[in-house]
Amino acid sequence: MNESGRLRIPILRGAVAGAVAWLLGYLVTYLVVIDRVQGNWQAEWLQFAADDASDWKLVGWLFYNAHNADIRFPTVGIFTVENQNFVAADDGSLWLLYLVPPLLLLVAGAVVTASSTGALRNTTDAAIAGATVTVSYLVLAIVCLFVFGVTVGEGVIRPDTVPAVFLAGVVYPLVFGATGGVIRWIGSSETE
Repeated sequence: MNESGRLRIPILRGAVAGAVAWLLGYLVTYLVVIDRVQGNWQAEWLQFAADDASDWKLVGWLFYNAHNADIRFPTVGIFTVENQNFVAADDGSLWLLYLVPPLLLLVAGAVVTASSTGALRNTTDAAIAGATVTVSYLVLAIVCLFVFGVTVGEGVIRPDTVPAVFLAGVVYPLVFGATGGVIRWIGSSETE
């Protein structure tokens, strides 16, 4: 295959778009839930029990919950707490947080594809271009596992590692980034 027939994968643009999607997702989550976190007696108790249980870390847990990744609680003494998804347990409007990551990743995938249209030949190329958001989204999903950790006794409360990395870091950006790329490609093909 000659050089002009090859897809130039927009890794850098995808990495930037993925990082922006992650940061905007966290910011939107923060703005939506910070009042609830600050007024929650359980959050206040946790902040009393653990010095590093800041509001912004607890918001991070909800951001992972929006990716369907539970929060893992260590066994402390004889007490065991089940893994928890606070978004799913809410009986109010927190379920809207489930829409934040997919929507931002759809847009990020579409933006990467739109900025690469000259190099794309078909929907497969568009899906690959959109899926490049996974690069930085995965890195941030792994790094934030540790950033959002809260030490309690000998254990750490944090997003459950496997679902957080697999769902938040791989599945969501691959599926929604690629879908956003394909939607953008189809939309631009129909207007030509």
